[in-house]
Amino acid sequence: MATEIAFELPYTEWNWRIGVYVAMIGIAGGAYLTGYVADLLSARSNASEHGRIAKYGYLVGLLGLAIGPPVLLSHLATPFRAMLIPLTMTNLGSWMAIGSYMLLGFGLGSFLMFAWVAFGRNRPHSPTVVEGSEGTLAADGGQDIASDGGAEDGPARAATGGTTGGIRGILNRIGLLDRIDALADYTRPSEPIRLALGGVFAIFAAGVLVYSAMAYGSGATERVALWNKTFLVSVQIFGGLGAGLAVSVGLAAVADRSVSRTIQNYALGAAGLLAATLVAVLATVFLLPEQVPAAEPAVQNLLTTHATLFVGVAVIAGLVVPILLSVGTVVGRRRDALSTTAAAATYALVGLLVIAGKVALALAYLLAAEFTPMPLPV
Repeated sequence: MATEIAFELPYTEWNWRIGVYVAMIGIAGGAYLTGYVADLLSARSNASEHGRIAKYGYLVGLLGLAIGPPVLLSHLATPFRAMLIPLTMTNLGSWMAIGSYMLLGFGLGSFLMFAWVAFGRNRPHSPTVVEGSEGTLAADGGQDIASDGGAEDGPARAATGGTTGGIRGILNRIGLLDRIDALADYTRPSEPIRLALGGVFAIFAAGVLVYSAMAYGSGATERVALWNKTFLVSVQIFGGLGAGLAVSVGLAAVADRSVSRTIQNYALGAAGLLAATLVAVLATVFLLPEQVPAAEPAVQNLLTTHATLFVGVAVIAGLVVPILLSVGTVVGRRRDALSTTAAAATYALVGLLVIAGKVALALAYLLAAEFTPMPLPV
């Protein structure tokens, strides 16, 4: 004999914390992967502007992990026991176990890659000064030439790599920068080995990105038609890559006051990935009910009961507006119709909007879901 267990709609035990967790690990995985691509391009072309995206991509990956998993653990009754899952649960057929291993490897990789590119006197992608230039050494070991007044493209900024602000500036003011730089230089491997290790960690980042879709619980039982793997994985992959890159561009623009043509190209890349996300979301709305009729009620929930969250915040504010702002800002800069400050502020706004949109999309997918009753033996 069996009985059917039907959960409330929406499933009240899956609250906003799950949505934040899913969104943040997706952004983290996407940011690392796009940052690693920028790292490779920088090493190949010896262009420090690619290195800015690499640095902030790794940082966003690290921050995403610093926010998402702790928020999830706060939802659990025994958070410390859950932290031990990578050690106590070895069922590789479960995405909970797989995700735990991926997060563990990804966390280590994000930390090391960020530390190796952001710190050290010999750090990769750090702009250099022509040998023989006059001036004194800056706190990060670069040449500090005051004659340019700290202009964006002047030799002083080029030499210091923007150490007057951001994390390096804070550490410099409290007297820790030299020690951390020395530790980073001591532990950093050769450039080929560093990039090879980054590629290994990128596998974990890709696993986390896929896990951000599988974490919804779309397993073999297929109890939630809205969480169809074919549609959900594409939404999460494009969304994580686009949001991660957009946030990295925003940080680079604000922290380093850089809106160069290279940064603009990355902004266009982020807009393209967000556009792909929009297409995947629209495909879910219009095509999923045809492919999986059981998903029709949940899709209607997205468009009616949760329309403000889904259509207003996730789609319009989190995808459409960032795409238009990113493209418009690039066009404005290239036509000299937009100042550096305005462009940097716009890129930062885009980063904030895509974070809000990603969280809203995750919450909408949770709240709109309808669960098929699960038969259990009695």
